Amino acid sequence: MNYLNMFKKYQLILLCLIMVSCQACMSDIRTELVKKEGTTALNLDKGKTLLQNIHEGQSATAWSDIEVYEVTLQDEFFGLMGSFAKPFPEKKVSMQAFFAPNSYDGKLTFNGGKLKGKTWGIQSWKTYTQEADNQAIFNKNKKITFWLPTYQYFVELPARIQAANVISYAGEQTFNGENYDLVYATWKAQEPQKDIDQYMVWINKKTHTVDLVEFTIRDQMNFLTGTAIYEDLHEAGNGVVLPKRISIKTKKDDKKMLHQMRLSGFKANHVPASVVRPDPNLKVMGDDKG
Repeated sequence: MNYLNMFKKYQLILLCLIMVSCQACMSDIRTELVKKEGTTALNLDKGKTLLQNIHEGQSATAWSDIEVYEVTLQDEFFGLMGSFAKPFPEKKVSMQAFFAPNSYDGKLTFNGGKLKGKTWGIQSWKTYTQEADNQAIFNKNKKITFWLPTYQYFVELPARIQAANVISYAGEQTFNGENYDLVYATWKAQEPQKDIDQYMVWINKKTHTVDLVEFTIRDQMNFLTGTAIYEDLHEAGNGVVLPKRISIKTKKDDKKMLHQMRLSGFKANHVPASVVRPDPNLKVMGDDKG
């Protein structure tokens, strides 16, 4: 009898039971300042001003002249939670990502592993798969629906979070010896909502860069939260500032990561928009989630 495999199975069962029991608990990442004074004119104005004045390389302006971009995306998952969360056969994958900024049209072509040569794509919230130069086959796929927009959103998040219509100054904190202004962002209502995520954007007081973002994961479980840490920020090309790594943790102070994305080889406007929009009959939806 393989006791190690049995132990792993029991761990997974226990994790599932905990997740089910916690599903009724909705996470809320607001700071006390937001809860008490988040709707005051001072906090609203300060939050919007801070977001609008982030480093130019992370702003919407940096993406405005880009129709499609490509980036090599590697993602590696860690531990039991990583094994549970990963959408791929392997824990570590390499992909060529193509995205149209300020939309959710994109695709991932796998560079190796069991999915080598295959493509996952999404256009106007319709998912498809593709092999080599064959025609895209549109079918509903929950993994693609969640993961492709997630990858794209976190690459472009500092610019795209500007579209939130509930924005409030959330206070000041320090992390890794740096001082930060915090800005809370969501949509429709300040309070937690079962189908709308909350974001806490950490803006470096010295560099004005977005260095980390706390967030909820409503699409998966109402109680789940995470932190994306943007590491080794640099000008990747076309004036766009990107991290070389995005480390995803449950909480920012956790020593262990859930998974880590590595970005390299950024290229802008070297392929036409049809690369991410194989069906010319589908209406371009932009930032609309349908």
